Amino acid sequence: MAKKEVVWLGTPTEADGSELSSPFTSRIGGSAVLFREAPTYSIFNCPKCRSSRWVSLLTQIYAPLDVYDRIVYVLICSSCSEGKGSFCFAVRSQNFNPSYVQSSPAPVVGGGEDEGITFVEDGDWGDDDPKYVDEGPNEVCITNLTCTTMADECKVGSPTQSTDVSSVLVPHGTKVPVEGFCYPCFVLNIFEEPPKPKLCYGTVPDQLLKAQQTYGEDAVETTVVEDEDEPLAEKLLRKYVDRIGRVPSQCVRWGPGQKPLRSSPAPIVIPRCPRCSNERRYELQLTSPIIYFLTKGKEEKDHSLHFGSVLVYTCGGNCNVQPYSLEHCVVEDEV
Repeated sequence: MAKKEVVWLGTPTEADGSELSSPFTSRIGGSAVLFREAPTYSIFNCPKCRSSRWVSLLTQIYAPLDVYDRIVYVLICSSCSEGKGSFCFAVRSQNFNPSYVQSSPAPVVGGGEDEGITFVEDGDWGDDDPKYVDEGPNEVCITNLTCTTMADECKVGSPTQSTDVSSVLVPHGTKVPVEGFCYPCFVLNIFEEPPKPKLCYGTVPDQLLKAQQTYGEDAVETTVVEDEDEPLAEKLLRKYVDRIGRVPSQCVRWGPGQKPLRSSPAPIVIPRCPRCSNERRYELQLTSPIIYFLTKGKEEKDHSLHFGSVLVYTCGGNCNVQPYSLEHCVVEDEV
């Protein structure tokens, strides 16, 4: 039997300042925190304009894989973001963890005392809609090294060109030296994506009868659109809206080696890893709800977050030859 592909979602919760000094606290907005010690941190400069002046953090994700503790940063340069398009880039850092050689990190069931404060919004996000409730694994909140979460579910590839020794880590709370706008910070609550809801519409005659009773006999016309007749762009958009609708406040989707949830049929070409020549794999994406959380109260013209999704592709071999490695981002247009 094929192993179920698991997608982990990140939804925002109110941030406790004491959690934010740890690089293992997954977050959106706020300040990025360094993981490994390095001679220079210029990797966090915008790769386009080479400056850190306009660089801001969108998300910092703790994403352990194989025998590594890993941190993935996604950043944006507002100076290089033009019109309706955002210029985003991703940086990966990882450290060999010898304890994972004998026993790989496993998901934590339940958030315990570190689960965080539930985020409350005036608007109804619909996350608790009964038809979307999953009776499977409980939510987990990644706040420190003990909450290792997802790695058992995502065994993809094997490490290549690895130093296989633990590296020197920076003290907790050491911030990435970027100078851009600091967006509001939310800690991410991480949990498995709920399954597709099973909706019962009844038989076709029953549906027709109900429609006639509601709208009148002359008001009912049925048109069947076959999937193969639906334009690809519309099919992708419909699927995107459906999957986001299961958990409307989701800001991050993490599923290494799987297919991203695309909102556009535009072809994309992913370059190989320049360090080890391995193919890059899809790892995670930022979804459009993140824009709401980071820009609440701002006019659209007053911020540079304009995208439908930001897709992040990382080295499929998990190469570990540098403290920080620039990875590949694809920015899809706003939905």
